[in-house]
Amino acid sequence: MSEINKKKSLSVGQIICIILAAFLMLVQMYSWGKTFGRMPLSTLMRFVPGMLDKATLVLVPMVFGAVYSKKKIRPTEAYRFWIIAVVTLVLLYLVNFFKRPGSFNMWKLWGVFFPVLTSTSVLLAGLIFSILAQPYLYELQHRITTKQNLLLLSALTLVGFATSAGTMYFNYSIYGAYLILYFAWGMFLANVKIPKKVFGWSIAAGVFSFFVMFIGVPGFNGVYWYQRLSGRSSVDSWTPEFLSNPASPFLFLMVLAAFLIFRKVIVSYSAKDMRFFIPVIIFMDAPIIGGFASSFRFTNSAGFNKFLMIVIMMIAALALNYLYNRFLFRIKPIKKTVEFFNNHDNLAEVLEYGWKNFLAWVVENRVRLLTWGWFYILSLVSFLIESDNLRIQITTATDINAVIFLLGTRFFAIILTAIFLDAMFAIFYFITTRYWTSTILVSVITIGWAIANKTKLNLRGEPIYPTELDEIVNWKTLLPMVGQQKVIMIAVALVIVIALTIFLEIKFPIKKKGSWKRRGIWALLSLLLFMTPARFNHDGGIIYHINRGFDNKQSFRNPERDIQINGPVLNFLNYFDLQIMNKPSNYSKATINHLNEKYGKIADEINKTRKNTLKDQTIVYNLSESFVDPYTFPTVKIDPKVPNPVRFIQSMKDRSTYGSMLSAGYGGGTANMEWETLTGFNMGMFKSTLTPYVQIVPKYDFYPTLGMDFNYKSAVHPFIGTYYSRVEDYKRFKFNKFVYLGSKYKIIDQKKLGKSSYNSDFTTYANGLKQINSMKGGQFINLISIQNHMPYNNWYPNNEYMGKVSGELFNTAAVREQMATYMKGVQYTDKAVKKLIGQIDKIKKPITIVFYGDHYPSILSQNYTAKYPVQMHATRYFIYSNKYAREHGAKEKLTHNTNYVNTSDFTAMMLEQTNSKVTPYQALLTEVHKKLPAITINFNGDKGFQLVDQKGNFVDPKKLTSEQQAILNDYEMVQYDMTAGQAYGLKAKGFYKLNN
Repeated sequence: MSEINKKKSLSVGQIICIILAAFLMLVQMYSWGKTFGRMPLSTLMRFVPGMLDKATLVLVPMVFGAVYSKKKIRPTEAYRFWIIAVVTLVLLYLVNFFKRPGSFNMWKLWGVFFPVLTSTSVLLAGLIFSILAQPYLYELQHRITTKQNLLLLSALTLVGFATSAGTMYFNYSIYGAYLILYFAWGMFLANVKIPKKVFGWSIAAGVFSFFVMFIGVPGFNGVYWYQRLSGRSSVDSWTPEFLSNPASPFLFLMVLAAFLIFRKVIVSYSAKDMRFFIPVIIFMDAPIIGGFASSFRFTNSAGFNKFLMIVIMMIAALALNYLYNRFLFRIKPIKKTVEFFNNHDNLAEVLEYGWKNFLAWVVENRVRLLTWGWFYILSLVSFLIESDNLRIQITTATDINAVIFLLGTRFFAIILTAIFLDAMFAIFYFITTRYWTSTILVSVITIGWAIANKTKLNLRGEPIYPTELDEIVNWKTLLPMVGQQKVIMIAVALVIVIALTIFLEIKFPIKKKGSWKRRGIWALLSLLLFMTPARFNHDGGIIYHINRGFDNKQSFRNPERDIQINGPVLNFLNYFDLQIMNKPSNYSKATINHLNEKYGKIADEINKTRKNTLKDQTIVYNLSESFVDPYTFPTVKIDPKVPNPVRFIQSMKDRSTYGSMLSAGYGGGTANMEWETLTGFNMGMFKSTLTPYVQIVPKYDFYPTLGMDFNYKSAVHPFIGTYYSRVEDYKRFKFNKFVYLGSKYKIIDQKKLGKSSYNSDFTTYANGLKQINSMKGGQFINLISIQNHMPYNNWYPNNEYMGKVSGELFNTAAVREQMATYMKGVQYTDKAVKKLIGQIDKIKKPITIVFYGDHYPSILSQNYTAKYPVQMHATRYFIYSNKYAREHGAKEKLTHNTNYVNTSDFTAMMLEQTNSKVTPYQALLTEVHKKLPAITINFNGDKGFQLVDQKGNFVDPKKLTSEQQAILNDYEMVQYDMTAGQAYGLKAKGFYKLNN
């Protein structure tokens, strides 16, 4: 297309105007509401940035309309806008990926290639729509008089506002169609003579409109929130942007004044000049731009950083505009498309031609497309096989239709699975050169794998792990577990599949296109793709972020739900090459044996003063779900007139070992703290975030825990037992019994409080007490409560804490309500604990209870943990020995290193309090507890551990003494051995279990 308004170069005035316009547009990359809110007249000023955003939506189409008003233009220009936008988005997202790989998301990437369909920018969509409409607008405006043009445009502007009442939010591309109106205004105003008097009145009207909005927008905002909070209106019945909406006549009059002031310079620009603004619009509106722009830190001044970033983006837009003009439209496919549009004026003709070519392409590539479609369906089916009758449990109380959930939220996880299936196909096709054989092989393997995982889920509550592949050698014992009927069905199905494959290969042979060399390259690339799971769990790596960008986000918390939402293929691949711990330089069997001897001597010294044997004690580890002393929440203020909800537990400070436990989680991670208590190992030692119950314990047939020192050990949990693979892991711990909802052991005294769906702590302790009384001798009980699990939805009637909680971090009604609900819950916990302590004090056998809250409830935003790292990871614990235990050698309380401890310290502390003998490993735990600060995870989110002293302050590991460093190294060595190593300690005589 011949350029419109061709000019050799821009004048200084034109350049200044372009730079100023680009700067004002790029300013909108940032949110300036708070900044302006700190200025004088802050109540009014904080709405100015929003007014600028809306004004841009009106002014830019007017400017483009003025520039493109001289003659009818072809659809070519719309294509130019689109291809410039796409290339700019591709470059922007590439830079963003390398700058912020964690922000990669396939849903966002979809918008790169389809910016209009995905509403990447309403303004861009509006300009493309306007360019397509320009020939028709041109004809109309030249057919009617100036007065008729003015009346028509004015009427449409008023009707648009009147029919929407300012409720159009311009957040979807379809609203770009409305911007055609302002484009038409620009076309009209560029070619009409405006008398000085009209010009003056227009400027005055614009100034007046500005002040109306400057004062009125905050006013309407106040009315909006008053009516919302008073319950007089719903969300959609009123808008705070009534005056500043892009459809508002007041906003239009303000923009009109600005347009008229600069009209002369605006009409002097060419179409080529306007293309510069397409990258600017992308930089202004791209969904990722806020995080991208804010990620750059050039100086310590936030304001100056923003200014520099705006300048950089302006320079980038100029550079891209130059490169596009110089090179982009010389690329053969793009050049060919431009030539086609130049030769076809009729939009309907263009659409017809495009549809015809699309169908031809589909027919030509039908085999490839149908194969891909089949792999996607196959992938989806494999997901559905893992569901429970086409339902997926989203929360403990809610399930959802699996098809809707998967297609709506796991679309790209299904695609990623299909990519791996296609890679498998490429390998098989290279080997067999048979299309149907390769396709059916992939199908059989996929469905078979899904069924195998579902079978194991039904049998054992967990999927197949990579570490279990060698179990195939035990097929004779596995087949009876599957069942004779299923084995026969599988055999029959395989016969049918083989027959079908032969039939298809003979009757309907398909020869895929591509040479032997090309197929070989695809097979090689496919093999390389299957190597990527080895990096899925390498936090921070490119493959790690791409994998997660496809919605493949393994939580490692609930194996059943993980396989349902990630599918059997990805779920399996996610367990490859877990990053657990760095291998110590001197790790070997000899080193572990040396540590056994070293700490065996220390154990002998400790045992000289210990008279009790652990197996004769009754030890209860009581994990109290989300229990925290409410008075320890940061900034919390509780009305002193309400009863203390944890009066009894606070009183345990005077008659038990008592303090704060450093949790490795916030709002979740129960199983990790449970694992620490049972094993004595520490989450802070790990290289990456993981869940040992799911990723470590299943690697071993037997896993050492405190329970191995008892003749009888059990677990009680009045809730679903399959979470975190507990059912199978407790078998690996050699527990004798696991009592949970749905187990063969009945949960007695089931009692739910108020509207809560969880069994109460009274139920937990009733079942715990039943287990205590079921054995005459010693035993170990892992007792897990569920009552105070999130959410905190105002469960309890007559809650005296409602309206009695305040504080800096409790600044919304929702947070205060949740906190009041939580406080009532812990009050019930307090009463249940008091009752239990009274009951065990009457029992004539030594009983020690280790009570601890596993983590903070998820009431306060986790963002606050950066400000209160120790406080928001510190839960309450106590270790109490009953009257009989104290009469037979147990201490009432410990006084050394009790203020701040880690969950992994409980075993050493319990052994000291019960005056029980220790193993070499327990001697090591005793040394760790007595001589080191508390070890915990890095609360900053970084890898590795942190040390916390008894005052709650962080300790620099470099300041540890040589003795402390040696103990820490020994502890790390043993944990590596039992998590990422060869488990030499299990074979070291007496290391974990006391020799009696």
